[in-house]
Amino acid sequence: MKIYGASLSPFVRKTLLALESKGIPYEQVPVIPLAPPPGYEKISPLKKIPAMEHDGFVVADSSVICGYLEEVFPEVPLLPADPRERATARFIEEYGDTRLVENAGVFFFERLVKPLFMKQAPDEARLEDVAANQLPPVLAYLEGIVPDQGFLLGPDKPGLADFSIASPLINAQYGGYEVDGRTYPKLAAYVGRVCAAPVVVKRLEIERQEMAALQGGG
Repeated sequence: MKIYGASLSPFVRKTLLALESKGIPYEQVPVIPLAPPPGYEKISPLKKIPAMEHDGFVVADSSVICGYLEEVFPEVPLLPADPRERATARFIEEYGDTRLVENAGVFFFERLVKPLFMKQAPDEARLEDVAANQLPPVLAYLEGIVPDQGFLLGPDKPGLADFSIASPLINAQYGGYEVDGRTYPKLAAYVGRVCAAPVVVKRLEIERQEMAALQGGG
């Protein structure tokens, strides 16, 4: 199995966490969205990451890939068995991949992507607006749905819904934004639990090494 993408993408991270949670061996092929390799559209028609190749089968989009993994490798489930809980998990995954990424991802883009890859200064005024006006309703919604203990749809280990919420907020942390534990105590504690899960700790250690190399080269 090959996964095309950059580890620091929240969508690639979600996919890699799914693979690692399930114990599926894979090879990662680095692809940066701003500069995809020639012919990448044959693997990912929208030129987005991640994309997956498995035994000659190719498909793109993190949610599609993770859904495929759940069906082909069901031994370690990352979605609930109950249809209603499963639907809820898929919605939370979609919310994390859209509304949360659209707002939390701005900090990563402005403070890392622009300086390192585009040689541009971050737009701090934009970040102030996002922090003051755009993110609060998103975080307030998440504060209302995350559990006091355990994870979104189970007490024992994080699943796809948890990875989808934590991953964009990890990127926001890389960009210097932390969820305020005074305003959103449940959400802050929940993100801390997800990040303390062994599979996430291992992945974040790999990312720290990649981040250090990236910033050193920048």
